Amino acid sequence: MAQSPSPNTADYLYSLANRGEYGELIRHIRDHDDQHVRYGAAGILAESADSFAEAVTPQTQQALIDCVLSEPSDAVRANILDVLLTVDESTFDTIITRLEASPESTPTETPYPLILTKWHSSGRPSLRFLAVVGFGRVGSQSTINKLRTTLSRETDLRVLRRAIEEAGTVGDETFVSPIQEHLRAGNDDFQQSANSEQIAAVKEAAVEALVEIGTDAAYEALVAASRSTDDELKEQVIGKIGRFGAQETVDLVVDELDDDSNESIREEAAEGVITTFTETEFDEGDAVRQQAIKKIAEDVSTDVSEEFASIVEESPHKSEQRNAAWLLGQLEGSSEEAIDSLVDALDDDDPDLRRIASASLTKLDETKVEAKIESFLETVDEDSEAQTLASFVQSNLQNTAAEAKKELVEYTHVTNPSDYTSSE
Repeated sequence: MAQSPSPNTADYLYSLANRGEYGELIRHIRDHDDQHVRYGAAGILAESADSFAEAVTPQTQQALIDCVLSEPSDAVRANILDVLLTVDESTFDTIITRLEASPESTPTETPYPLILTKWHSSGRPSLRFLAVVGFGRVGSQSTINKLRTTLSRETDLRVLRRAIEEAGTVGDETFVSPIQEHLRAGNDDFQQSANSEQIAAVKEAAVEALVEIGTDAAYEALVAASRSTDDELKEQVIGKIGRFGAQETVDLVVDELDDDSNESIREEAAEGVITTFTETEFDEGDAVRQQAIKKIAEDVSTDVSEEFASIVEESPHKSEQRNAAWLLGQLEGSSEEAIDSLVDALDDDDPDLRRIASASLTKLDETKVEAKIESFLETVDEDSEAQTLASFVQSNLQNTAAEAKKELVEYTHVTNPSDYTSSE
């Protein structure tokens, strides 16, 4: 067990941290012959990790990675890893990559990947964190077993969350049950129950991992979680379960669109519906879309056009925007927000989205759409595609209105006109 440096040395190291002279602290970690000084310098830097994170540079970050890979003492290494865990978690992947490249050049006498087992049994969470990152990369039966053990026994929430993420990447079916247990757990089941953000991160990782595993058992675990009384967990499940792309998934997420009491769940359900469209195999796509439209019409009493309009406006993925724009044209409701999102899409940089938006606008309430199209035409350049599409929508709406009027006149010649003048 490493000892602290002498009081005078400790005071000096603290003074470096207080003055923000982190480079000098790192020099002590890297170059000092006395392990006690290296341990103290790394520990003091770990205490100042939040401040250091604001001043870190690629050079200082790289220097710490080098220290991890050259330091003979696990106690010192753990302190350095504590710093890196605060600064940038991705550095752990970098460390594992470098160990993979030179498996015999580990900082101990144990070669990679055997060294992972030693770190996994450490009492220091940061070393266990590094081990589970390595386990996920190795993916052997032995490391799978160790990851599964981590899922069942780990008490540090950061390590547990990363172990769950690695389990999802590996994708082994045997991970489903232990991951599902973390979806069921309440705050009292975690030793660090006061840290609600870390608990939420564990559950979010569990949902994502089950989606990544993608088996029938993983799907059933998510279906069970979708019935949870934990609204935050339910939102995560509803938003991601659509990635299974199954027709059963459509029914599940559409049901949640009708939740009047929780706007967040409706938004996630809308995301889930669109995800089923984008993730479904091509030959099943039309059936899934038609199933969704039918179920929304039959089972959803709430106007959910705003939720899909938000996807058109805000999704970073064009495929999601296009599908949401198409779906807005199939809904009976046409909120102001839905029409606005489609009109704005006429000037989008994606030609497919522009065309889908124009087609959907022709199917909505012409009395609401026409005024917005007129205003839009006043703002766009002549001879632009946006103007062409908007003019197409306007013409189509006018023709539709004229046809409707013609049909009404013809109909009244053979029916009683008083039918149209009643107080009803």
